[in-house]
Amino acid sequence: MPQLPMTDLTLFLPEIALLSGALCCFIASVADRSYASVWALGTLSAIAALVCSCLTLTFQGEPFAPGIYRIDLFSQFLKLGISGGLWLVQMLSRDDSSLRRFGRLELPFFLLLSGVGMMILVSATELLTLYVGLELAAYGLYISVALRRSLAIAGEAAAKYLLFGAASSAITLYGISLIYGASGTTYLASVVVDGSSLLLLTGFLLMLAGFLFKLALFPFHFWAPDLYQAAPHPVAAFVATVSKIAAVGLLARALSLIGATDAPIGEVFAVLSVASMTLGNLAALRQTDLKRLIGYSAVAQAGYVFLGFEALSTRGVAAALFYALSYGVMSHLAFVVVCAVGRSDKDPSLSDLVGLHRRAPLTAFFLLVAMFSLAGIPPTAGFFGKWLLFAAALERGQYALVLIAAINSTVALYYYLQVVRAAYVTPLPADVERPAEPAVGSQLALKTAGWISSAAMLAIGIYPAPLFELAQRAAAVVLR
Repeated sequence: MPQLPMTDLTLFLPEIALLSGALCCFIASVADRSYASVWALGTLSAIAALVCSCLTLTFQGEPFAPGIYRIDLFSQFLKLGISGGLWLVQMLSRDDSSLRRFGRLELPFFLLLSGVGMMILVSATELLTLYVGLELAAYGLYISVALRRSLAIAGEAAAKYLLFGAASSAITLYGISLIYGASGTTYLASVVVDGSSLLLLTGFLLMLAGFLFKLALFPFHFWAPDLYQAAPHPVAAFVATVSKIAAVGLLARALSLIGATDAPIGEVFAVLSVASMTLGNLAALRQTDLKRLIGYSAVAQAGYVFLGFEALSTRGVAAALFYALSYGVMSHLAFVVVCAVGRSDKDPSLSDLVGLHRRAPLTAFFLLVAMFSLAGIPPTAGFFGKWLLFAAALERGQYALVLIAAINSTVALYYYLQVVRAAYVTPLPADVERPAEPAVGSQLALKTAGWISSAAMLAIGIYPAPLFELAQRAAAVVLR
């Protein structure tokens, strides 16, 4: 691969690709171009950002001003996940019927703009810059949630998300103000959180609370199931995949602030991890709506991710980064099935999956791979991701925490297999009309997205070493 010269603009290439694409999508939508043209622009922009992230993967530097925005292996590794996830979500939106007619033109612009904000988040090394990225990432999503064809449920979900988001932003900003008051700086390199300053520790925890909203970790998870159910299918997929990758990167940056070991951060993370995985899994047991089930599953998955953060080590953060990218792929594959089964603005339920292996074998295969990976069954990426997270916690002697996580994984296995059972085992009652066949096989973009995700998930599960080695190097950069 040719090496580009390192300048401020080349360091900023992935962000420029998305910004330029967003501008082009905006102009095309205002000019009343066809949706196919706007969609193509958005998809090409995501692919361009993915290529630029690959080209700049080994770059290091601070464009524009020192100490504010850093390009390194950590930031570019996460930008690979963000741009790749954005591309796959764009593939889902090509023929989606859950969007309003005018919303189809606007969605690529908002997703690209939100992607820019997430890229800023993973490169920001100054608290106010980080906050700007956080807000830029959120604004596009607030609007995108309301683009559902069914106005009533979309409006309610968008209002809830906006209110929760505004509250989390206020808490984050207040925490940043306390950090500045205690340390006299907003530069991450100059802030060290330890047990010696109660004001600094309080500010860090408040700032962290705002970040946990993005990850949907307990007790900041209440918005997630409602948003997953009510948002247009591609928007819910974006929240479930790309925003989770950015949130994990954001939390990893926050960990770089932790100094002395007497700060009780690890214990706080352990409690949040247990509460999140337990509540998410127990709530998911009672769900019959597939999108709500995935929403509560996301709450539980956030708890697993925090096993890595609780370890407060390079191996733990690397495991969290690895699992974030793996979870993005497996969650995307689940939403391929949602988009295929949930035609005509329908939210698919477990009853809609009955007989799926006969009606649509390819869609049923995608569902099988997605559920097995979410459950952590080999040889999928989910199995190796959980194994890495458990190993990181065991290294720190957290045997009870790993035991609780293993029990939760067993509970989760039940409802994931219930989904598979509905698609492959449950017979269709004779007095019930045969459901329409999902159209994934006839939609090239959706079919391609499904094959890419399933292939990536199996490849990572069978040969995880390259991705984990890259994650370890990225984690070492941010924690040094």
